[in-house]
Amino acid sequence: MNPHSSSSDHITFAKRRNSLMKKAKDLSQLCDAEVGIIIFSCTGQLYEYSSSSMDSVIERYNNLKREAQPELDQPTVDAKVLEEEIANLNRQLQGLQEYHRQLMGEDLSGLSVKDIQNLENQLEMSLSTIRLQKEQIMMDQINELHRKRNLVHQENIELQEKCQIHREGSSSSEANRFHVSYGINTGDDTDIPIPSPSRRPSRRNRSATPPVTTELALRLSRPSDFTTLDDNE
Repeated sequence: MNPHSSSSDHITFAKRRNSLMKKAKDLSQLCDAEVGIIIFSCTGQLYEYSSSSMDSVIERYNNLKREAQPELDQPTVDAKVLEEEIANLNRQLQGLQEYHRQLMGEDLSGLSVKDIQNLENQLEMSLSTIRLQKEQIMMDQINELHRKRNLVHQENIELQEKCQIHREGSSSSEANRFHVSYGINTGDDTDIPIPSPSRRPSRRNRSATPPVTTELALRLSRPSDFTTLDDNE
């Protein structure tokens, strides 16, 4: 090792140490803070400074450290306790599996009559609860179907009423289209409805009956308009 380099490092260390100690002292006096500094040199020498007592500073530090991290001070869980808990959970699991097999009708050879009776009662209670739930679901579905049927029935009634109104309007307009103006010479006119073209005579009588036009008006003269030859003479 270079003696010159070692001496330079020692001088730098001494300057920095003295400066740090002075700053710690100023901080303690000016800010009323409790300060403690521990320095080990490269040669293993100890340098320390405390505003009160180094032991009190270290004790206060340890107390605050434990309060900040309480989980670090808790004792670790014993492995034997964990093994016992795991074994207990395994026994509970095996008991539940065995009970499930018994409910399914398996492994019943080791049960007494009383045990089988208790198992049967448990199954009956379970079946009763399941049936009640099923009936409730079915009733809800039936009520929903009734509600939908009533809605459809009401819609059908409304559609029938609309169709009836439409047919009555169509029949009225059709009747107004087909009628004949009929009257005598006195000026009285009577409207005679003409059958629709769909009510034509059968093919057998069609040749004997002259065709009737839709607009036919007959005017008959009064009896006074006719004179005999004797009256003219």
